[in-house]
Amino acid sequence: MAWRLRRRGRRWLLFAHVVSSVGWIGVEVSILGLGVVGLTSSDPATIRSSQVAIGLLGGTFYLPASLLALVTGVLLGLGTKWGLVRHYWVLAKLVLTVALFLGGNLAVMPELVAGARAAARGELGSGQVIAVTAMSAGLTLLLIATLLSIFTPWGKSRWHPDRRRRHEPAVVAAGG
Repeated sequence: MAWRLRRRGRRWLLFAHVVSSVGWIGVEVSILGLGVVGLTSSDPATIRSSQVAIGLLGGTFYLPASLLALVTGVLLGLGTKWGLVRHYWVLAKLVLTVALFLGGNLAVMPELVAGARAAARGELGSGQVIAVTAMSAGLTLLLIATLLSIFTPWGKSRWHPDRRRRHEPAVVAAGG
């Protein structure tokens, strides 16, 4: 590896990664809670208010929190011994994070923001159903990524240099 983070830089980057990841989880939990309030209410004003709040919260915080978590995670992987593909748990976290980032920002958030705009005009939509289902799935995947960070299962991947060296055939010197 050509580039390694120094201890101080790694700590600051880890701090940014943890804070942004916790923020992302917080946004997901908040939108999920607002979606549940909207789904369980029979009051049209409460339903509209929850839709507007979902759109404002998601439209304001989802992209920055998810982008910062993704970027800091990639930088930590590139700048530390863990790498991005050297250990299965890091690779799994990367796949989960990229999928959540793309799905949340390209599919879910535009729908929720559009629902909030419609609710602000007085129209009732199905934003709460999307909020509850998408945020439940997203929250589950974020919690799985958090578990992977703590328990670091599965060991070294096939792309880890130590593992490759172990499986390479021995070179026998010719001569005699």
